[in-house]
Amino acid sequence: MMGRWKLVVAGGLMMTVAMSAVVVAQESRRGDRVLHRYLDRDLWLELRGSGEAPPRAVRPPQRAPGEAPALEVSPGAEEWIWTSSGPVGPGTLEEPHGPLNPAGGETELDDLTDRVDSLDYQASFDPSVVPLKRGVAQNRVVRHEGGRYVSFLESRVNRPVAIGGDEQVGEELFWGSFLVRMEPGQRHSIPSVAPNQRVLVVNTEPLVDLEVEVDEADNFFVRGDHDGMVRINMRVAAPTTYFDGRFDDAVTWDDLPRGVAPLQRDVRRTAETVLSEVIGIDRDRHSPREALFRLVEYYRDFEGRPFPADVVGDRYVEITRQQVGVCRHRSLTFMVSALALGIPTRYVYNEAHAFVEVRWPGLGWRRIDLGGAADQFHYQNQQSSAIHEGGWHDDLPTPPAFQEELDRMEATGFDGLDQGSGDGPGEPAEARESSEVGDGGEGELGEPGEQGEPGEPGEFMGRAGLTTGDEQSMAPPEPPVELLSADGEVLRGHPLRVRGRVEAGAVQWVELFLVPVHAEGWAGALSLGIADVDSGGYFEGQWAVPSQVRLGRWRLRARAIVE
Repeated sequence: MMGRWKLVVAGGLMMTVAMSAVVVAQESRRGDRVLHRYLDRDLWLELRGSGEAPPRAVRPPQRAPGEAPALEVSPGAEEWIWTSSGPVGPGTLEEPHGPLNPAGGETELDDLTDRVDSLDYQASFDPSVVPLKRGVAQNRVVRHEGGRYVSFLESRVNRPVAIGGDEQVGEELFWGSFLVRMEPGQRHSIPSVAPNQRVLVVNTEPLVDLEVEVDEADNFFVRGDHDGMVRINMRVAAPTTYFDGRFDDAVTWDDLPRGVAPLQRDVRRTAETVLSEVIGIDRDRHSPREALFRLVEYYRDFEGRPFPADVVGDRYVEITRQQVGVCRHRSLTFMVSALALGIPTRYVYNEAHAFVEVRWPGLGWRRIDLGGAADQFHYQNQQSSAIHEGGWHDDLPTPPAFQEELDRMEATGFDGLDQGSGDGPGEPAEARESSEVGDGGEGELGEPGEQGEPGEPGEFMGRAGLTTGDEQSMAPPEPPVELLSADGEVLRGHPLRVRGRVEAGAVQWVELFLVPVHAEGWAGALSLGIADVDSGGYFEGQWAVPSQVRLGRWRLRARAIVE
């Protein structure tokens, strides 16, 4: 039977382990006072710990596709925390495409049209929809005095979203994972993969009652009566047609919905002139599908370069005429042109990219990427190496400039994204190679062997019986390991002594891990270290508790290292 022990974490965060070896993290406090709910970098680091990446030299197998993420109530290495006023991260959050809170205000059509080298992208879904996550959707555009075009969210009513149901034919499944600093009764925005996604499952840690809502632009929110940090894992189903649905050419101008978000009268007249004289669209000669395809072809053929210094005049007109700009310029000017044609259109963006959604009779909302993304993404908070491929090869026009962007992405590949220091199995090779097994202590084997390239089991992983892909089925069965005791009262980085046994003569070494209590398999495990097994099958060791142990409940687990 395992002994009772308690783990006190630096920064005032208390964790305990009961007889079942589950570590429980309480809310962060200073004395009797709950820390301030409006988070900043200092509090993010306090919740996260040291901010350093966890040790990665020996990792359990990657979470299988479709498995639920671990319910860990603390941020990953670069994970955002969602609050009622928007996300908070370890550094300053850039907003090149608009405010990251749906209620944050307006997005202006600027003249900073040159390409961007790199932007941060927060991966919130498995499989990842990089770079087309729905962060904020805006459904109106106006021109202010002085010629400033801005888009914004017009929403008067939030409606509830039903939770439950099974996957249906024609849907794609995703897991979303969000860490939310909840305030009672407040709405907290979260990203989405599609405006009409269905929410099948919601898991939380701690267990709280949640309501899911959407506004008139289908921005998603959660709310409840809880006051504190909550991990929310959400299983959603999105219609395949949102990503690559076909536009019916039988649709007529009369079939388009009435009451599309109106443009100001002078803006509509300006846009109609651009449509006819610049883009070459005539409602009398072109069907709605032909007009839409001409729009897509024209706006996909923009070039990211500085706005000409000698060009003056209406910014929407000149950006369209010059075909200059990155994703936000293409999307915002496309929105003005499409609304002038009577096609319902939204401007959608996240921290790294902007695109549009159009609503088509018989199809519903459909995502359209116009290109113009940054050359590279710093891929934060990676949960999985899987990338959703829906919509990458649609039947929309691909003019030369857009095709060059596709070729460049395929050349670097989303497999080659700058993955930063996220917590998923796709950690870059540099991080793996510089890691050590555990923090020293009795029974440690010392430096690991070479790890190989990402996705390939290194010499040490093979020796430990930790393999990837098809090799898992070839690994020899592992003998069961029994934990007998774990005791001591320690701080992060201080020693923890563990004792256990395995069948005598079965193996020479056993490795100890801390695993999030709700994790599927070994997802999110942190290695404590490795113990020698004596001739009687017993092992005992003392290891420093990793400083990367995060808020949440953790289970002590062990596995035999099979040669």
